[in-house]
Amino acid sequence: METEEVTSRVAQLELSYDTYEADCSSSASTEPLPVPDAASWLQFGVHSRDMTRETAYCDERLVREVFALRSSLDEQDARKVRTARNRSNFFEFKAGQFMNRAAVKIANVDAAFGWELCKLVEGEEEELMYFVDVFGGPGGCSEYILWRNGGWKARGFGFTTYGDYEFQPEYFRAVSPETLDPFYGANDDGNLFDPGNIRGFIDYVMAHTGQAGVHLLVCDGGFLLKNNCQEVISKQLYLVLVMLAVTVIRPGGNAIIKVFDLYTPFSVGLIFILTRMYAKVSILKPCTSRPANSERYVVCQKRLNKCPDMGEFLFSVNKVMWENSQDMCESNQDYDILQLVAEDLIQNDADFCHFIRNSNDKLASRQIDGLKALIDALQPGYRPKPVDHDFVQETLWRFWKLNHKSALAPTADARTKPAPEYAAQFVDAKTLELFRSSGNILNGSRPLRQTFGSPHDWSFVALDVSTDKGQNIRTMFVSKGNGNVFFYDKKKSEWRQIKEYQLILSPRTVLYGEIVEEIQVKNNRETRVYALHIIDAIVLGGVDVRAFPLAKRSALCAKFATALNRPLCHLSTNPVRPIPVRAKQLYALAEMEHFFANVTIYTLESGTKVIGCAVERFDPRETHRFYIPRALLFVRHSQEAGRELSFERSFRSRQVWIWARTNQLYSAGQYADVEREPGLVYRVEFEEFIDESEDAD
Repeated sequence: METEEVTSRVAQLELSYDTYEADCSSSASTEPLPVPDAASWLQFGVHSRDMTRETAYCDERLVREVFALRSSLDEQDARKVRTARNRSNFFEFKAGQFMNRAAVKIANVDAAFGWELCKLVEGEEEELMYFVDVFGGPGGCSEYILWRNGGWKARGFGFTTYGDYEFQPEYFRAVSPETLDPFYGANDDGNLFDPGNIRGFIDYVMAHTGQAGVHLLVCDGGFLLKNNCQEVISKQLYLVLVMLAVTVIRPGGNAIIKVFDLYTPFSVGLIFILTRMYAKVSILKPCTSRPANSERYVVCQKRLNKCPDMGEFLFSVNKVMWENSQDMCESNQDYDILQLVAEDLIQNDADFCHFIRNSNDKLASRQIDGLKALIDALQPGYRPKPVDHDFVQETLWRFWKLNHKSALAPTADARTKPAPEYAAQFVDAKTLELFRSSGNILNGSRPLRQTFGSPHDWSFVALDVSTDKGQNIRTMFVSKGNGNVFFYDKKKSEWRQIKEYQLILSPRTVLYGEIVEEIQVKNNRETRVYALHIIDAIVLGGVDVRAFPLAKRSALCAKFATALNRPLCHLSTNPVRPIPVRAKQLYALAEMEHFFANVTIYTLESGTKVIGCAVERFDPRETHRFYIPRALLFVRHSQEAGRELSFERSFRSRQVWIWARTNQLYSAGQYADVEREPGLVYRVEFEEFIDESEDAD
């Protein structure tokens, strides 16, 4: 067998998929979709159990033959059918480095579209890749998307049911799962059709993405049914998927939705809606999809910013179906919504009708061939043509760019190696020695010019922890993944596991930060909440950043924190409550006034007035969320020659300004003559130093 034979078979199956492009079709496709009107669009009635009557959008002969062949297999022994399927399918794949075949199928679809679906386009790499995985348990699709994006550089939101379709990220093989956030609904029952759960999920996703939405929606789930009514039984799932595809995806985003038959007016109406909401809609059956089933993928590219009422319309339709399912008497179970979009709207677009009919006819013909091959394989004496499946898989793994391992793949050493040995993979003894110091404390014993040289070579962050006390510590942290995070105890010179709270960080992470006490004000009540504030990093989830300039390290720390942060636990009943993860805001020493302009005076419940640094609030019930800065940490980011410094060089340069008196923070504009005590450093001294440096320049 030659490589060319394999790739030729793939091209024969995949290069002829059907596509509907809004900007290339007739004027009918570019006309704005009317405001959805339930009264004129929806049609109610009793759905037929005879699917061979659904021939408005597919050739009648093909439909009848497909269902006849399917029915003939229903009487066969399931084990024998599986064996015959494996023998007769040229593209019978294993999961490879992933947890299941769902990951491979999404990789196949992604490759068919030039890897433009599951990863940000060039120029957007600094952003976090957001995606939604619906009905995706145990999580193969999420595993592939995280792997393709390098692990923590993507953030996923999972929405699925409990039971067979529950997420099981602990079984990921190609990548670690810390940035996948499973969600089981506001009611925590995993019911995808419950309007309350759907609304809760939409709110959860939009709040975490700054109301922008995600870049990608993917679904590879479906109900396992043997009868020919799979499309009718799956219609509400189709509806929910399309609803999410028009509500949680940002303009320019994509969707990959697995469906089965698309013969009924209801299903066709959903596809019609997608063609009005996306610039390009394609229907593809990839080679990894077994030929005897009706599985296909609707691939939607470049979400258009139009028809804002469509999401609410689909939500209202689902609500009707949900309410009917709750109180429908047994004698009326077949009464249903038969039509979703007014028929004349669909029929007036000849290009769309050609698109959907051509796709259905083509895929029905392929399924007939697959079913016949499967039935032949069940016959006594059947001898399959010899196929080297390992060679086929290896060839396509290279073709689909799956033939490399991620630096984030879970490894046994994370479970077996003690923390010191695990950390030693990333930091040598020389660097470890640096961790024992908290930095030089400024005490006024020498002029600031002698300490800093030029203010333009230095940056700073605000600190809550001036001195380690109890849970409030400023030190190095190392993560082995799966919630196993250790901090470096500077007094005992050892790594100690964090057990008092849950901190979620990707494995292969070594960073410098502090555990801060954030003050949350909600309903006029104060609550103290621990949070990790990242100052700098050596390795972030397997990505070695120590040699990068400080500004780039800081930007990556911010991206890393956003990927891992789950501050909206109040919207989910998930019992896991990891503490927030944030990246420190980096200020230039030469622009110190920007920091003081951003601090606010807060009054605590006790009546004490404090200065506070506000942090992002995700819970709308919060009126304030802040921490009390007690010091500034200065680090050198460049030398006078302009050369940027690595983590180690910056870390060695640390200077800490701790304030013990309120008047240390007064500016010259507030108090011209601040009385200065020996051993203390004052804000006015920094102002004088910066002004003198500016004059010298």
